Amino acid sequence: MRVKATTREDHVDRKQARDFEGFVTESGDALLRMATLLTTDPGLAEDVYQETLHRLAMRWSRVDNPRAFCRRVMHNIVIDQARAQRRRPRELFAVHDRGDPRSADQVAAAELRPALLAALGTLTHQQRTIVVLRYFDDLSENEVAELLGVSPGTVKSTASRAVAQLRTQPGLVALFAAGTADTTI
Repeated sequence: MRVKATTREDHVDRKQARDFEGFVTESGDALLRMATLLTTDPGLAEDVYQETLHRLAMRWSRVDNPRAFCRRVMHNIVIDQARAQRRRPRELFAVHDRGDPRSADQVAAAELRPALLAALGTLTHQQRTIVVLRYFDDLSENEVAELLGVSPGTVKSTASRAVAQLRTQPGLVALFAAGTADTTI
């Protein structure tokens, strides 16, 4: 029986693998939620999430800030997929909404999620990315600007226009009006 000697490289590789697994355990749900908000399609979001983790794993030892790397990669994948989809003829498909299993209030999530995804779907990819990073991932305007390679003023004005457009979406208006009416009773 031959015993393989453990080298320093083996130890580093195992440590990096554990670090990567720890990152995925800690940040995986938030990254999947972000992918869902960026794509507005749960199936496509899972593909974006998996591709993002694959790209991160391939570069893990060289990435200083894995969350920032993942945000950037997700943005790029969504933009690339949108461009590819525009080149293809429209396909008919059924959308199945399973709700957000991570939500504390399953009833509210079942009502809000489809309306939110539909409203986000009315935004351009740039607007949607900025709204998701700014308000759902809670990044500052400067952090979003740096991540996307635009000025903070562009982030501020794009977010303002996007939020104004979201406020006009009938599904969200009705849900928030109903929520306000329920809290005053």
